[in-house]
Amino acid sequence: MGDEMKKKVIAVVAIVLIFAIAVVIGINFNKKQSKNNKQSNSGQATSTYNGKLPGIDLYYGSQKVGSLNGYTMDMEEEHMRDVIVPVNTDRTVPITISTNGNKVSEISYEMKSTEDNRLIDNGTLDGWKQKDGKITLNYQASAIMEQGTEYFWEIIIKTDKYEQINYYARVMVTDKEFVTEQIKFAKNFAQTALKGEGASKLAQYIEPDSSLPNDNLGQTTIKSSYNSLIWTSLKPELISDITITAKEFCIKDTGEAGTYTMNYQIRTTNAEKVKEKYNVSETITIWSCAGRIYVLAYDREVNQIWTADKNNVGGSFIDLGIQKETKADFVESSNQQFMAFQVNGDVYVMDLNERKIKQVYNLNAKNAEQLNNTKARVITVDDKGNVDYMIYGYSKAKEHVGENGISILRYNYESNSSTEAAFVPCKVPAYNLEKQLSQLCYVGDGTLYIMMNNTIYYANLKTKEWGALVENVEDGSFAINSDGSMLAYNTSGKAYDKENITIVNLKNGEKKTIEAGADNIITVYGYTGTNLIYGIGSQSDVSKKSFVPVSKLVIVDKDYKEVKSYSQNNIYITGVEITDNIINIKRYKGKSRISDDQLLDNTETKKPVAKTSYYVDDVKLKELALAFTNALDGTKQLSVEKIGKVTFDSSSKVNATFESKEENNYYVYGYGKLQGIYSDKNVATNAAKATYGLVTDNRGHKIWVFEENYN
Repeated sequence: MGDEMKKKVIAVVAIVLIFAIAVVIGINFNKKQSKNNKQSNSGQATSTYNGKLPGIDLYYGSQKVGSLNGYTMDMEEEHMRDVIVPVNTDRTVPITISTNGNKVSEISYEMKSTEDNRLIDNGTLDGWKQKDGKITLNYQASAIMEQGTEYFWEIIIKTDKYEQINYYARVMVTDKEFVTEQIKFAKNFAQTALKGEGASKLAQYIEPDSSLPNDNLGQTTIKSSYNSLIWTSLKPELISDITITAKEFCIKDTGEAGTYTMNYQIRTTNAEKVKEKYNVSETITIWSCAGRIYVLAYDREVNQIWTADKNNVGGSFIDLGIQKETKADFVESSNQQFMAFQVNGDVYVMDLNERKIKQVYNLNAKNAEQLNNTKARVITVDDKGNVDYMIYGYSKAKEHVGENGISILRYNYESNSSTEAAFVPCKVPAYNLEKQLSQLCYVGDGTLYIMMNNTIYYANLKTKEWGALVENVEDGSFAINSDGSMLAYNTSGKAYDKENITIVNLKNGEKKTIEAGADNIITVYGYTGTNLIYGIGSQSDVSKKSFVPVSKLVIVDKDYKEVKSYSQNNIYITGVEITDNIINIKRYKGKSRISDDQLLDNTETKKPVAKTSYYVDDVKLKELALAFTNALDGTKQLSVEKIGKVTFDSSSKVNATFESKEENNYYVYGYGKLQGIYSDKNVATNAAKATYGLVTDNRGHKIWVFEENYN
C-alpha cells in the first residue's frame, strides 16, 4: 500500500473514531438532560422539521374555540382580535400544540389588562405532554382575573430554531356555563339553513327588511329575507367540517352574549351544470337570557373559488361569480392592451387583444379565515403585461416564516414569473392593513408609496431606503387619482392651507404646487380620472364659519390647466362627493345649509377598458362581473396559461418603522372582524351600530359595545 493510500486510510479511521466519540458524548449528554428535564416534558423531538411553525388550538372543555398562527416578530396585540377564549368556572383552558416538526423546549405566557396594558399574570407552562407531534397542556387562569373582563393573552414558544414565537389571543373568565349551548345553537343554525329541511324554525330569529334587495347571496344578514337565509335555489352541499371561532363576549346581569364565526366550504352546481366551490364565513351573535336564546346579529359571507376558464371569461365580460365584494377592482396598461385584477388573493393578468389570461399568483386559500389573514392587491400593469402587485398580511412564504407585512412582487409577462422586490414588516394584521392601504399604494420608478396612520411612506425597491414623504396628513386634506399614480395634498397637512397644495407624480417623483393666492385659502377635494379638483376661499371668512369656507371650485387637467370651475354669489362650498365624473357639491348660504348642486366633468375622453357590473341567472342570482367597454375579438379563442413561478427573497426586507399617531383613531369591529378605522368617535359609533359591533381606541380598549346598549 502506498504512502498516499495509507494517509487516506488513517484519515478515514480518525474521522470514524471522532464520530463515534461524539455519538457517545451526545448519548451521555442527552441522558443527563433527560434526568434534568421534568418527567412530563419527555418524548419531544422525534419528527422532522417541515418549515412550519407550531400551531396552537384553544379549547373550552372539549370544544375548540380558536386556532392561532405563530409570529417570529412582535405584533401590536391591541389589534390582534381574531380569537377570544372563554374560561369556564374551573378556570382551566385546555391547549393543543401541533409541533410541525419543531423541537419545543419552553412554553410561557403573559396576561395583560386591555384597560391600561398592565401585566396581570405571567409564567411558564409546565406539565405538558407530547405524543405523535402533539403537545397537550392546560393553562390555569389566575384568581385575580375578574369575571366578564377582557384580557390580552400572549403565548410564547421557544424551539430549537426560534428563540421566541408569539401567539396572540384574548381571554374572558365566565362565571356560568353558556358557551357550549351557544356553540351548539350556532352550528345547528348553519347546518339547518344548508339542508333546508326544518329550516322554517329559523325564521323567528331573523328580522327581514323588505326595503333591502335580496338578490345577492354574497352577503346575507339578519335583515335579509328567509329565502336568502336558506340559500334560495343554490342547493349547497357541505364539503368540509364547520370550524368555529369565538370572537366576542359580553356578560351582563340580564344575560350573556357570544359572537362566533363559522368557516366551511360548500359545492354547488350552476345553471350550466358545472360544479363550483365556495368559501363561507358565517358569523352569529347569540344572546342567552332566562333560559332562552335570541339572535342579535347575523352575517354570512360567500366567496366563490374562481377559476379562469371559458365558463367565466367571455367576449364581453368576466364573470367573477358570487362574491361578498360589490366592486371589482382592476388596473389597466396605458395602451389598454392589458388589465390585471385579483379575486380572493389570486392575481391574474389578461391580454385583451389576444384573449390570453395568465394566473400571476395563487393564494390557494382553504377557508375564509385564510382570506382574512393574507390578502392580495394589484398595483400596476405596463404596456408589456408586466405587473406590480402585493401580497400582504401573514406571509405564507418559507422565506418569511412567521412574519407579517407587505411583499412587493414584480411579474414578468414573457417569463411568466414573479420575484419579490421588497418585504416591509408590519405589526398589524392584514385586515387592518387593508383599510389603510386602500388610501394609497403605488409603485413608480422603482419606489413604493404607501399610507399608514396618516403618514405617506416610501421605500426604494433597489436600495431598500425607507422614509416619510408627508407626515400627519389629516383626513380630507389629500386625494389620490383613480389609478393611484397622482397624490395631491394640502401642504400643511391640515384641513386647508394658506399657501398652496402639493401634487406629486408618483410615477417619477416630480412635485408641483398650486398657489392659494394672496389672503386666500386652498384645499384639495379629489380627482375625476386625471383631473384634479380643489377649492379656493378667503382667509377672512375662516374665523366666521364652523366649516372650511370655499367660494370657488376649480378643476385642472393633468397639465394643470383649468378646464372647469364653479362659484355662485354668497354661497359657500363645504365639501364635494365624487362619483365617476359627477361632482356633488355641498353648499351653505348664510348660516343655513341649502340643497346640493352637481357639476359634470366631461372633459376626460379616455374610457376605461372595463367597469364593475353584474351577471344574473336563476340559480346564483347576482354575480359580480367586469364588463368590457369594447367586446373582445370574437375570432380568437380564450387561452389560459399555467400558473406563473413565484420567488420570494429573504434578503428583500426593508428596515421599516411606522410612527404612531398621538391623536386617537377609532376601530370598529362587527361580524367578528374589523369593519373600519375612523378619526371621529361619533362616526365610528354609528358604524358599529350598523354592524352590531363595538368600538376600540388605539390601545384596544372598548369604548362602545352594541350588547351593552341592547335592551
